[in-house]
Amino acid sequence: MPPAFEVLSDSAAGEPLAAERTYGRPLRFPDAPRPYVIVNFVASIDGVASLGLTDGTDSTTLSGGSRADRYVMSLLRASADAMLIGAGNLRTTPGHQWIPSAVAGDDAAEIAAYRVARTGSAEPPPLVVVSASGDLPAHVALDQPATSVVVVTSAEGAPKVRRAHPLASVVEVEEGPEISGARVVAAVTSALGPGLILCEGGPSLFGRMLADRSVHELFLTVSPRIAGRDHDQPRPGIVDGWAAAPDALPGAAIESVRRSGDHVFLRYRLES
Repeated sequence: MPPAFEVLSDSAAGEPLAAERTYGRPLRFPDAPRPYVIVNFVASIDGVASLGLTDGTDSTTLSGGSRADRYVMSLLRASADAMLIGAGNLRTTPGHQWIPSAVAGDDAAEIAAYRVARTGSAEPPPLVVVSASGDLPAHVALDQPATSVVVVTSAEGAPKVRRAHPLASVVEVEEGPEISGARVVAAVTSALGPGLILCEGGPSLFGRMLADRSVHELFLTVSPRIAGRDHDQPRPGIVDGWAAAPDALPGAAIESVRRSGDHVFLRYRLES
């Protein structure tokens, strides 16, 4: 049984596809520009995006296992031309495959049909992992991949990735210890062509992309939970490793608001 969404604000028009009827409106993105980057996060009421769990349950714990949150994730993954994650996200989510069916549950067949209708492809979007060091763990998404995999890394990291993960394609970026958001997007575009890129974090990768104004939209699930922070558990928000100047805070316009139970689903269009 799909989750129920109450649409509080959404101006999208047109006839929804079957999977979008649950969502309440068509889920559409501008035809231009390309590449077009969207980011999806879940956070607690007090803005915590990670509890520091490394057993694969971090986002599920934050969301309270929300079926509605996973449904939105599956719709976004099914819409994407490429999935993008940082190496930290990979390390803390053992056993996960970043494909639509991994979060679609009983709605997998409907989500698969939605992907074909939206993109013309029955295959999951390729997965792109960003790791400047190239030090990536053994992981099912790299070594028994459910989709094609690209690792964006430095010239120093490339040999490590090729040795440890021969099934992954490697894109080398000539840059320092961190790869900038703009370079990440350029590398994805070079490897896979210009398209709709879905980034699922983590916070430091999102921060680098924000620093370069490389993100067009943010989907944010606000979970009805309070996580808290202390000195021993700093617990990052959705952005980490970058801070805007007080006189240059990026703005955003709200595109849609939904509710499912006590969870709130926000869609923002970010300033270019």
